[in-house]
Amino acid sequence: ETLLMTADILALKKWELNELSLGAAGAFGEVQGERNNETIRGYSQYNRLFANERTFGLLKVDLMHDGIADVEYRLTLSPGLGHYFFRTDRFELSAELGPGYVYEKLGSQTEGYASARAAESLRYKINDRARLWQKVEFVPQVDQWTNYLIIAEVGVESDLTEKLGLRF
Repeated sequence: ETLLMTADILALKKWELNELSLGAAGAFGEVQGERNNETIRGYSQYNRLFANERTFGLLKVDLMHDGIADVEYRLTLSPGLGHYFFRTDRFELSAELGPGYVYEKLGSQTEGYASARAAESLRYKINDRARLWQKVEFVPQVDQWTNYLIIAEVGVESDLTEKLGLRF
């Protein structure tokens, strides 16, 4: 008696020295009639590459809700700098670093605090239609390092058509 439904949509656009990614994800789950998953997340990131095309300035915005963890909303704003350590047609490895701000409502408490953000991303193209990917972010509160967020994902994706893919 287990139910888990997830959906994810992602749009990527690269042109000249610009990169834009927009996405939304949601999940709902129950075990024996009891809710165990209720999340919704929207995110966007804009990268502006510098002349060397490996280093970039960025602005990342995340908004999420987690009904199980009693997070009514969490808005995270993060400007920063990033660098592609490897960037080929088949393999990409990058890191990002910068300040940020988190504004959230946990239960009945609303608070905002300054944060830092360190992130790493890896993408490997298996063939023309399939890719492996992994991302991890560490977002601590600057004046209380024991309060932090870790956001991680790993998966495989395959193109179904030229503009539609499937991710696990």
